[in-house]
Amino acid sequence: MRDYTLFLIIMVLVPIILARPWVGVPAWFWVGLMAPHGHTWTFMRTFPIATVIGLTTLVALLLAKDRRPLPMTREIVILGVFIAYITMTTYFAVASSAAWGFWEHFMKILLITLVTPMLIYGDRRIQWLLLVITFSIAFYGLKGGVFTLTTGGQYHVLGPPGSYLQGNTYIGLAMVMVLPLILVSARMFNQGWTDLGWPLIQRFSKPIGWGIYAVFWLTAIATLATYSRGALLGILVIAPFIFLHMRKKWLVIASAVVAFGVVGVTAPDQLVDRWQTIQTYEEDQSAMQRIQAWGVNWNMAVERPITGMGFRNHYLGYDWWITYANFEGGWRHVLSPHSVYFGVLGSHGFGGLFVFLLLLGFTFFTLNRIRRDAKRRPDQVWLSEYAWAIQVGLMGYIVAGAFLDVAYFNLLYAFIALAVIMRRELEEAPKPAEATVPTPAQPLPQATRPNLSNPSLGARSGVERW
Repeated sequence: MRDYTLFLIIMVLVPIILARPWVGVPAWFWVGLMAPHGHTWTFMRTFPIATVIGLTTLVALLLAKDRRPLPMTREIVILGVFIAYITMTTYFAVASSAAWGFWEHFMKILLITLVTPMLIYGDRRIQWLLLVITFSIAFYGLKGGVFTLTTGGQYHVLGPPGSYLQGNTYIGLAMVMVLPLILVSARMFNQGWTDLGWPLIQRFSKPIGWGIYAVFWLTAIATLATYSRGALLGILVIAPFIFLHMRKKWLVIASAVVAFGVVGVTAPDQLVDRWQTIQTYEEDQSAMQRIQAWGVNWNMAVERPITGMGFRNHYLGYDWWITYANFEGGWRHVLSPHSVYFGVLGSHGFGGLFVFLLLLGFTFFTLNRIRRDAKRRPDQVWLSEYAWAIQVGLMGYIVAGAFLDVAYFNLLYAFIALAVIMRRELEEAPKPAEATVPTPAQPLPQATRPNLSNPSLGARSGVERW
């Protein structure tokens, strides 16, 4: 039944995307992040959903009359440089066939990243995209949080089966990245900041907001229950920013005192043991494998500083890979770089890592600019809030990514596309009119003069409009 339901959803989406091309963008991210095929049992498990949605969106883009030109921001320029650079390193890759196969896969992600600013613009489209991206991951936060509470946290929280996020470490990172977005989404509904175009949603916006607040806390619990040390470090980094951004901090503190001091809630022993290995990493085999892998990728880059070894260099096998190691342990494991930075370094050399870091840095500072500038405009408060959320989520990625091989994670490139779109939205939004003092030669018309004796009858403030 699940297979037929998902097939029907896809078949309904295809004509909708052809009629409204922008719908293809959130649909593609929904398929890529939530991986709905992982919840089916038969023919939809292997059905090329992403290909169908992606190709339909590209066809619709060519036919669309309302597409926008690609904004040539610094992020887009550096992304173009990154595409050219990894194409060059793929040409010189040591495992040529495997490298080109992954290059093709990654180019699909980057193509949608470039298409997104062409089809997504305006408050409503941007907000729908933000919500789809957020709740594609928050679905597993809700599911994982309930599972953790009902089982006492004795089991790992995992991602969608058969997808990139299946492993506990990857879904843990994804939930760290969207946790601030869940909080802002809850606030958006609770405060009634915007109109999504559906009257039913507007009518029940406050209850929806309270429900999303519950999803936020369940996602935080689920993130810890992934037992991922990278996710733990990520959530420790973003937690202070989230706490400072909360409006009812006293309620959080009171709840924590009751939970830990009165009720006596404690973390499961095996979870605490897992976290403690961060301090005793020399005694933990998994941690030592990471250190070994980092050394391997560093030595690869030293040997080939410009081109690196290319994508999927580990396909040459363990005996080749171990020749670059500084030491060899008593294990034979998956030959992963176990790090965003060492992974890019080993695959694309020091030049590739520099371009990648430049892309992250530009995105981070653009989000900071949006957050700061939009905050001054009451009618753009949602832009400021979401820019803050993506910026904090990106910080979680930057920290947790030091221990995970997630350089080509589509959620990261969704963040980059959103930064470009939101910057354009802020720049094109009408600025608040500056007050002017009329001269005797140019008096204000009677109908537009504010009633100075009763300020409440004058122009309404942006806050009042909300």
